[in-house]
Amino acid sequence: MKPTTSRLSRRVAGIGAMELAGLMRLAHDVGAIDIALGIPPGDPPAAAIAAATAALADGRNQYAPPEGLLPLRQLIAAELLRTRGVVVDPVDEVTVTCGATEGVLDAVLTVTDPGDEVILPEPFYENYPGVIRLAAAVPRPVPLAGPDWRLDLDAVRAAITGRTRAVLLNTPHNPTGRAFDEAEVSGLLDLCVEHGLVLITDEVYERYVYDGRRHVSPLGMPGAANHVITVGSLSKSLQMSGWRMGYCVASPELTAGLRRVHERTTVGAARPLQEGVSALGAADFTDDRALFQERRDHLVTHLEALGFDVRTPEGGWFVLAGTARLAARSDKLVAELVESAGVLLAPGTSFFTDRADGLSWVRTTFVRDRERTVEALERMRRFLPERG
Repeated sequence: MKPTTSRLSRRVAGIGAMELAGLMRLAHDVGAIDIALGIPPGDPPAAAIAAATAALADGRNQYAPPEGLLPLRQLIAAELLRTRGVVVDPVDEVTVTCGATEGVLDAVLTVTDPGDEVILPEPFYENYPGVIRLAAAVPRPVPLAGPDWRLDLDAVRAAITGRTRAVLLNTPHNPTGRAFDEAEVSGLLDLCVEHGLVLITDEVYERYVYDGRRHVSPLGMPGAANHVITVGSLSKSLQMSGWRMGYCVASPELTAGLRRVHERTTVGAARPLQEGVSALGAADFTDDRALFQERRDHLVTHLEALGFDVRTPEGGWFVLAGTARLAARSDKLVAELVESAGVLLAPGTSFFTDRADGLSWVRTTFVRDRERTVEALERMRRFLPERG
């Protein structure tokens, strides 16, 4: 009898299923209200839909250039100049990807070899450790500091070893809502320059910073050349998450490597959808910050009234809420809320290397439909006293 052996590679076997996947199936079965996932509430601009539909009808259905349609790369470069004052070359420094997730994977594959380490501020977006492991690299978590989740530059410096090749930073941050400031971002870039590392920044929520703050990116900072890969997304700002329109911005040298990886992963993003976005202009990038800030404040107020410990997010779409005052483990509380209250939250265990570190946290979003969010909060209000 032949011995039983796994047909999975070690890198895949070492990546667990995303924790929310099973809860989402249960939530669907019981008709729960989902306030866990950050899905934008609106529709893509009508001009994008019309242009994409016209591309389909006109036969523009075959491959686009792998790096992306030039008009789309020009639009991305123009938006970076308009919103950040940063000049990038759309020909040699911008690459269109199938969403920001592919962009992050391309970046990690571009700058790491098997066994290399990638420093990862913790808590982190759930996908990151798996993306790093798919590249056969090693995630090296560094906890954010204090109750306000600050980037601890001394801790980052202490985590750098001879195998460190990159730092992966998400700002504005999912799940904590931090919008890292100038001192944090420039200090981190200085460390990367000093040690010859690449700073990969996932900036998909860059348009969503609140209370008069501004988004801070290393892109365009002194020393950024050949030390920064910025990953962005049109999915959030144009409310088209299903279109998978991401991009990477980097120096020509890094971009040449990124494109070699990109061509061997997805070849390129869907042409008709690129045609749709390419038809847009600056006026189509609506400013939703005031709306989302109001929804943020509404959610924070009600979560605090329910007994959660909440630090008001500075940016992004999420609230990371503490459950200590509820004397509840987040994994059990989330399961109970789905089954008994019909509300889906994300357990904090998804965002930490050691699950135990996430047992006091849940994540929820404030960008979903307002009426459904109100109903979800009311269901939670009725359930939590009964649970106690």
